Amino acid sequence: MFDRVNAYALTVLDVKGCAEFYRDKLGLNLQELQDGFAYLTFGEKGGPGVALVSASGLALEIPKERVRPGENLLQRNYFAVFLDDADHAYEELRQKGVRFLQPPATRENGQRFAFFEDPEGNLWEISHFPKG
Repeated sequence: MFDRVNAYALTVLDVKGCAEFYRDKLGLNLQELQDGFAYLTFGEKGGPGVALVSASGLALEIPKERVRPGENLLQRNYFAVFLDDADHAYEELRQKGVRFLQPPATRENGQRFAFFEDPEGNLWEISHFPKG
C-alpha cells in the first residue's frame, strides 16, 4: 500500500510569493518553480518536501467546488517540526520577518513551542524538548 510520503502539499493563491518565503525565510531548497506549482526540500537528508499548488491549478484537476479557490478557509491543519532550540529559531525567524502568532511557550510536558504562519496563513509549529 503506502510506502512513503512524497510531499506535504499546500494549496495557495500566490505560488511564487510562498516559494520565496519558504526559500528566503525558512531556508528550504527550491527545486522547481512553475506558474502554478513549486517544490521545496528540507536540508540534504532527502525525505518529503513541501509542494505549493495554486488553488486555480488544483481546481483544474479535481472538482472546483471541492477546491473552492475563491474562499478564505479556516486553517485546521498545520505542520509540526522538531528542531534543536525553538527559542533560538523563533528569534532567528522573527528577525527575518516571519510572523509568529505568539512567542515561545511551554506545554505541561515541558515541550517548548511557537506557531508562525506563511504569507497565506498556513500554520507551522516549531518545538523542542529541552535537554536535562
